[in-house]
Amino acid sequence: MSLKGSLESVNLADIMQLVSNSRQSGRFVLSREAGSDGYIVLKRGEIIHAEVDNFLGEDAFFTLISWGQGEFVFEEGEFQTEPSIKRSVTSLLMEAARRIDEWKLLRKKIGSIDAIPEFNVIDRQERRKISLSTLEWLVVSKIDGKQSILQISESAGINIYDTARIIFGMIASGLLRLQK
Repeated sequence: MSLKGSLESVNLADIMQLVSNSRQSGRFVLSREAGSDGYIVLKRGEIIHAEVDNFLGEDAFFTLISWGQGEFVFEEGEFQTEPSIKRSVTSLLMEAARRIDEWKLLRKKIGSIDAIPEFNVIDRQERRKISLSTLEWLVVSKIDGKQSILQISESAGINIYDTARIIFGMIASGLLRLQK
């Protein structure tokens, strides 16, 4: 089975479901004009590995499945790779659909991933109430009023979806704002 096409005209999740249901082995190679290339490896219909930029496994899969522009090619065959994904195809695709829906809402709220977050001034009593997870601390440590959301994502090594979600949460709670 040889497949190729444009991500603008084809729903990649549907194509993956088709390949998975036919129990094919191979890999999807995805590319964008922006220079990013990635791939998703299937073995007998199960998604076992994904890789893009500095991300592996589920982070890479969710990044790739959310691309709305670019090209894809499915190369049939066995590809030797260490498995980095354990979740079922159905579970991955359902989570991907949820993230894509949430991503659309996030993009409306934050505008652009090129927006630059900065800290709001918070009084001493309010600062004592702030409680952050490890991932949130990692994002906060990269906010300097100069880096965009995309740059923060890249320097923190956290996918853009999670970075934008964390920053949006901090904006909603009044900790951050986006520069105008």
